[in-house]
Amino acid sequence: MKPPSTLRRESGALWLGAALMCIALPAAAVDELTVISFGRADRAALAAAYLEPFAKATGVSVHSLSYDGQITELTQMVHAGAPVWDVMQVESRTLVQGCRQGLFEKLDSARVPPAADLIPGALSECGVGIFTWAQALVYSDQFRDAPKSWPDFWDIGKFPGKRGLRHSAKYTLEIALLADGVDPKDVYSTLSTDAGVGRAFRKLDQIRKDTVWWEAAAQPGALIAAGRVSMSSAYTLWFDPAEERNRHTRIVWRQSLYDIDSWAIPAGSPKRDDAYRFIAFASSPAQQKVLSEQVTYGPTNRSAIELLPARLAGNLPSSTPNLAGALRIDTAFWIEHGDALERRFNSWAPAICRQQDDEDDDDYFDLPVCQDAQGKMRVSREPVNASRIGHPGDPRQVSRTITMTMSDAMRFTPDRIEVRKGETIRFVLQNEGQLRHELVLGEPEALRRHAAMMQMMPDMQHSGPNMASLAAGERGQLIWKFTHTGMVTFACLQSGHLEAGMRGAVAVQ
Repeated sequence: MKPPSTLRRESGALWLGAALMCIALPAAAVDELTVISFGRADRAALAAAYLEPFAKATGVSVHSLSYDGQITELTQMVHAGAPVWDVMQVESRTLVQGCRQGLFEKLDSARVPPAADLIPGALSECGVGIFTWAQALVYSDQFRDAPKSWPDFWDIGKFPGKRGLRHSAKYTLEIALLADGVDPKDVYSTLSTDAGVGRAFRKLDQIRKDTVWWEAAAQPGALIAAGRVSMSSAYTLWFDPAEERNRHTRIVWRQSLYDIDSWAIPAGSPKRDDAYRFIAFASSPAQQKVLSEQVTYGPTNRSAIELLPARLAGNLPSSTPNLAGALRIDTAFWIEHGDALERRFNSWAPAICRQQDDEDDDDYFDLPVCQDAQGKMRVSREPVNASRIGHPGDPRQVSRTITMTMSDAMRFTPDRIEVRKGETIRFVLQNEGQLRHELVLGEPEALRRHAAMMQMMPDMQHSGPNMASLAAGERGQLIWKFTHTGMVTFACLQSGHLEAGMRGAVAVQ
């Protein structure tokens, strides 16, 4: 690996020295620092790499909270001039939009690491990169000759088997153009034209019948392990070679697609100085090394790679060889063009069949025409049958209306309801919280299994006639006919909500 230049070493040393001088300030001069991150599996890694060591090194008490990526609460705080969040982990889209809207502080370049010390895209007007993640070509080691590129992904003759692609325009259209020979630096200028979009879809048409579409991050690994696809686009985080489950899969890093999660400071934070101290600490090579040892995200500080064992560094998105020729996701492009491209993609690609947990789980009904997990098209012409929990009700036959609220205390109000067999109930629902909540009717075991799936795959989208999903502050309704006596359970299946007690029951007499 090529060592960093003398200038880079000097600039990094001067910046880190300044950061450490700030850390040496007396603890009495500071108060509690509130750091907000995503409630995903990497939260523990962030705590081990950044939060706990910072508190120990500085004496600053760090209060850690998680959020779901929504910025409704942040917007209210900033507009009220009273932010209580001091540092936030944000995805690139949130960073760009929040910076434009004045929700985040414009960073002082003298208080953040020099851009030369970081990978491309890690330093922006309002954010400093925490880590990088990537999508890349992942394949089964069954092939005698290993695929080496996206053009190989399209070569069904040389590399037989189904292909897996994410069910979205984003990532998939870029991959199609890369497979068609477009240089990474020209992908977005090409995709910004009608001719370029047409070119991407024509390329996808070539493997359409051989493609199994996936939605959740865990699916490509499961599809490859089950032999349903021989290679797939995939989030590389799920293919850590140190894990036993990945011993028969390989990653092709050439022309991977990468993006960056960043730290941002809410506008008007009264703890701005401590926020800068924390970001400086978290951007140091030593602390980023710790994060990559915990979870296979790529460090954004170039020097951190040098501190890692070669075997581990070689499997991170931001290592020098893997970053060479990689395509950085253009967030501004997707903000401008995303809606139109996703609409076109959804009109072109088949819908994904919703999968039932077992033969008795009638809560999740098939789409009329959709693609199943094996990549086969399925057409359903059968009417929806009543299950043990009932079935969708006719609005003209509503006998009662029950108003129900959902809160961030992870409770429904009311959470115990009595109805008579044969009644059609209109549930009028109000989400009073800042998080997304939902009401899903079902049998207890089916709900528990589905909640477990949501925990494993928090980015999985689900829907059905037995549920209503509401964003923060949103109002909605669900009409249901109860056809059998007994207990019908309802719950919120957003990741972690059922486990926190967000459940209730309908007694059908």
